[in-house]
Amino acid sequence: MKPTLPIAELAGDNWSGQDDLQLLTHIAQGSKAAMTEFISRYYQRITDFAWRHMGRKADAEDIAQETFIRVWRKARDWQDRQLPPHSWLYRITYNLCIDELRKRKPQTDVDEHFDLSGNDSPESNLYQLQKDKLLATAFATLSETQRTAIALCNYQGLSNKEAAHVMDVSVEALESLLARGRAKLRKQLSAEP
Repeated sequence: MKPTLPIAELAGDNWSGQDDLQLLTHIAQGSKAAMTEFISRYYQRITDFAWRHMGRKADAEDIAQETFIRVWRKARDWQDRQLPPHSWLYRITYNLCIDELRKRKPQTDVDEHFDLSGNDSPESNLYQLQKDKLLATAFATLSETQRTAIALCNYQGLSNKEAAHVMDVSVEALESLLARGRAKLRKQLSAEP
């Protein structure tokens, strides 16, 4: 479900050629078309990132929508700090996830994580489901900060510097979280039959 922001059509402007900084500048000036392009670039990535924290697709979609609402309202407040705008976007998402998780214990609906409607054989679907469940179980054993570090760097493709900014830690601390988290995942997965 895409966010329900007050967004107009692109009106013929080619926003896809704009970089994120240019888009954010236009968003700060109230451009709905620039906001539309920004959402189209990042909605799925932000939803996926939030899903790794929240455990349920519906919760992740709510977090993503709130993230983009905040971008719309606070674009004028963004400061460069030598980092790209998407690192600010992940920071907003991360903070919203942490706030929501503090309010309640997350619930995971395993069925919504696995799509067995593909053309693969039932045996390969079952094998993939088992593999995904093992990984999800191992991932859940990590601390919240280790999960976040791995999700930002491995799944979202952020650099260590960008991920450290999102998490408000030093690059060294982020690298430590990554090393400990990856070691724990390897240990958990190698212990599985």
